[in-house]
Amino acid sequence: MIDNKIKLGVKIVLLIILLHCLISIFNLETYIMLLGKYQNQIMIIAVIILSGLIVVDIASEIFRKYARKREEKAGEYLTLNYIFKYFVYLCVALMIFGVLYQNVSSLVVSVGLIGAAVTYALQKPILNFAGWIVILYTRTIKIGDRIFIKGIGAGDVFDIDTQHIYLSELTPENFEPTGKVLIIPNSYIFTSSIENLTKGTPYIWDTIIVHFTLNSNIEKAEKIVFESADDVVGDLMKELYEKWSKRRYIISRKLSDKPIIRVGITRSSFYIKTIYLVSVYEKAKIRSEINRKVLERVSREKDVKLAYPHIKAVIESENSIKNT
Repeated sequence: MIDNKIKLGVKIVLLIILLHCLISIFNLETYIMLLGKYQNQIMIIAVIILSGLIVVDIASEIFRKYARKREEKAGEYLTLNYIFKYFVYLCVALMIFGVLYQNVSSLVVSVGLIGAAVTYALQKPILNFAGWIVILYTRTIKIGDRIFIKGIGAGDVFDIDTQHIYLSELTPENFEPTGKVLIIPNSYIFTSSIENLTKGTPYIWDTIIVHFTLNSNIEKAEKIVFESADDVVGDLMKELYEKWSKRRYIISRKLSDKPIIRVGITRSSFYIKTIYLVSVYEKAKIRSEINRKVLERVSREKDVKLAYPHIKAVIESENSIKNT
C-alpha cells in the first residue's frame, strides 16, 4: 500500500516536470535555467507530497486495525480516519503554497481569488462537505443507524464520506431489505427532514389494525388482538417499563408495560388497534408473529369474523315484492 502511494507521488512530480517541458519545449536553454533555479522548490514539494501520502496511509491502517478490533465503535474510527486524512491534505496544500509563494501578501491574495472561484464553481460539493462537518459535529447520524428521509426512503447507514451518505435500502412500511443502495448527498441534512429511528434507543412504537365485521363479538375481538400482541411483546414491554421508569428524564413521558388497545368504527366494520413497543430491527418479524396469532385465535371463534372488502347481493322474489 505504501509503495502505491510513493508511486503516485512520483507520478505527480513527473507530471509537473512534463508540464514545464511542454511550456518550454521551444526554448530548452530557458527551461534548463528555470529548472535549475526552482530545483530546490520542486524537491521540497515532492518531499511534502510523499510525506503526506505516507502519513495518511499509515494512519489509515492504524484506524482500520482498531475498527476491526472494536466493531461496536468501527463507525467512529472510520470517521476519525476521514477527518485526519483531509486534515493532512489541507496541511500539505498550505505547505506547497508556502513554498511556491515566498511573499505572504501574494499568497493571501492568490488563496483568496482561488477560494472565491472554487466556491462559486463547486457550490454543491462544498454544501455537501459542510453537511458532512455538521454530521460529524452533531452526531445526528452515524454508521449503523437506521434512518428515514422524507421523499427518499429508509435504510441502514453503512458509510458516510465527505459528499454522500450510503444506505442499504429498506421498505418504508416493514423495513424489509430491497438489496439496493441509496446514495444521499450530505446537503440533505440542511434541506430535508431526516428521522433517525435508532438515536438514543432502537425501540419504537408500532401499530397493527385488525378489522372485524359489525356483527362480531367486540369483547372477544378486543381480547384476541390484545393477547396476540401481549404474547409476542409483553415480556419486552415489561422489561423496558421497569428500565425506563427509573430514569428521571423520561418519567414525564407516557409509559406502558403492556400493549395499548384502541377501538374504532368504519362504514362497514369496526377495528381494534394495538400499539406496542418493538425494536426497529425486528419490526417486520414481530408484526408477522402478531398477525399469525390473531388469525389462529379468530379461526377458533364462531362469533368473531375478520372484515374484508366484498359485495353482498340481495335477491327478492316476486311475491315478496307484491306484498310490499
